[in-house]
Amino acid sequence: MNQEGKSFKRKSWIAAIMGMSMPGMGQIYNRELLKGMSIFVIFMALIATGFRLSVYLPDRLVIVGVTLTLAIVVTVYVFSIIEAYRKHYKQEGEYILKPYNRWYFYIAVWMLGSVLITGFVYNYTRDNIIHVYKIATKGMEPAILRGDRVLVDKTAYRRMPPKRGDIIIFVYPDDRSKVYIRRIAGLPGDMIKLEGGREVIVPHGAVYVLGDNKQNSEDSSKFGFIPLKDVVGKARQVWYSYGVDGMRWSRVGHTFG
Repeated sequence: MNQEGKSFKRKSWIAAIMGMSMPGMGQIYNRELLKGMSIFVIFMALIATGFRLSVYLPDRLVIVGVTLTLAIVVTVYVFSIIEAYRKHYKQEGEYILKPYNRWYFYIAVWMLGSVLITGFVYNYTRDNIIHVYKIATKGMEPAILRGDRVLVDKTAYRRMPPKRGDIIIFVYPDDRSKVYIRRIAGLPGDMIKLEGGREVIVPHGAVYVLGDNKQNSEDSSKFGFIPLKDVVGKARQVWYSYGVDGMRWSRVGHTFG
């Protein structure tokens, strides 16, 4: 049955709920397809651009860039909900459906948007730009504590070569489903003196890593060199930290330089 051209009662609360489900959906419900699509595109662009710019900041400011990006993104999201509700509320009454004001169109748009936000923006950002890792061991204490949530820059070694002293996340060689965090102690060509006095040279395309907590650290002295291709990223700053004693506010923003 074709409902186009028929009058329907406006429901402001539906516009708000639609907006909560995805940025721009409330505007589409309000028959503002272009505005809704624009809000959605702006929302995605802010996430990708904001996090991308954040990794170019000095270490001490990475958390500022990430926090500012999240604040702007949340503001756009809340604005889209309020704007959809207010627009609908001011014009409450009967209205004529647009061709796209159909339940199946809403579902299709929501599904496509979910794929774009989750599959493209979130996953791409997590895998290629920046991600937060929870530290579950004591191998890097006192520099990094168990319970720290660390901002890891996935672009660092696409922009610059690794340096001795860098704290890196890498794929654990004995179980590739896990990642470890350790400090680079040797670069390709470096001579490393092992326990017992034996010396080895770090091979091309690899690094030698050690934990700061030498009494409680599994590192290259046990599992060998780490291929550079298995380095996930560089630890830049503590996002926040939570231990058995609760939130550790003094750790927020801590850097490792």
